[in-house]
Amino acid sequence: MRKFGTITMAALLAGTTVAAYTVNAEEQVNDEKHADASMFLSAGGTIEKIETRDKDLMVTVVGDEEIITNFRINEDTLLFNTNTTDAMKASDLKEGMHVEGFYDKNKPMIMIYPPQPTPELFFVSDEKEIGSVKVGKFDEDYLSYDKELKLNIGDQTIIENQQGEKIGKEELKDNELIVFYSVTTRSLPPQTSPNKIIVLNEMKEDAAEKPDEGSDSDSSEMEAVQTIIENDHHMKDGVKMIPLRKVAEELGYRVESQPKLNGALITKGNRSFTITRGEKMYGFNKSVRQFQVAPELLEKNKTYVSEDFLVLLMGDN
Repeated sequence: MRKFGTITMAALLAGTTVAAYTVNAEEQVNDEKHADASMFLSAGGTIEKIETRDKDLMVTVVGDEEIITNFRINEDTLLFNTNTTDAMKASDLKEGMHVEGFYDKNKPMIMIYPPQPTPELFFVSDEKEIGSVKVGKFDEDYLSYDKELKLNIGDQTIIENQQGEKIGKEELKDNELIVFYSVTTRSLPPQTSPNKIIVLNEMKEDAAEKPDEGSDSDSSEMEAVQTIIENDHHMKDGVKMIPLRKVAEELGYRVESQPKLNGALITKGNRSFTITRGEKMYGFNKSVRQFQVAPELLEKNKTYVSEDFLVLLMGDN
């Protein structure tokens, strides 16, 4: 049976990374910028189906463990071939292609299943040639915030802004980059001489800038949750882990321990979540979802979950 992919939306998300190699946890707690390694989240796999929806393309992608993501490709989506680094058109997409889509983690999304993110970036892997892509922020030493990749920039590296204009490497620091590369060293972190780097325009976080149309109590509730997270969290593999019971109960949920399942049942109205410590997959009503990082028990009866879970907890607010 196919599982549904995880949607990660706006509220209070401070950032995440995917597939980062293990870094000392204490260092991550002391260096919060690693939590903001990129403004994007991603999902990938093989294109199973392409449909036209209004003026957009709905691209059904099946990833690892049969997880499905429906990407809505519109005229603003930037498409690239990972090997040639050339721009592509939506009409170039074909069933069977291996792709990866990156979508703004700060934008609200419709809570439907399978998830339907609208990606800002969409990459197609070239079957004939090896090509890789990294999307994220880099420091003054050209080391990615998540410490996954170190760039060795040479004369052959093409550096452009999003408009295709040549720029200098001094523009790279602390900006969101698309890095195209072929091979890496076996060192930690891996190093590469990139073929091309595109510096992305700063994107407006419309959702964060819009005035809150909710009640004063909603604002107070969000502020309370934010305070809880600021005072009680830790980083694991570049992902912020938050205290499940404190946050859920602040949002009006009932949290019941399930010793036989090594997990917990979280309920509120017609919403029900069943989680198991050490397992990424969890139940949401009659569907199956996936955490970025598996829940873990750090203290007696104190479970921490990845911050993407907060989005679903706030889904009925």
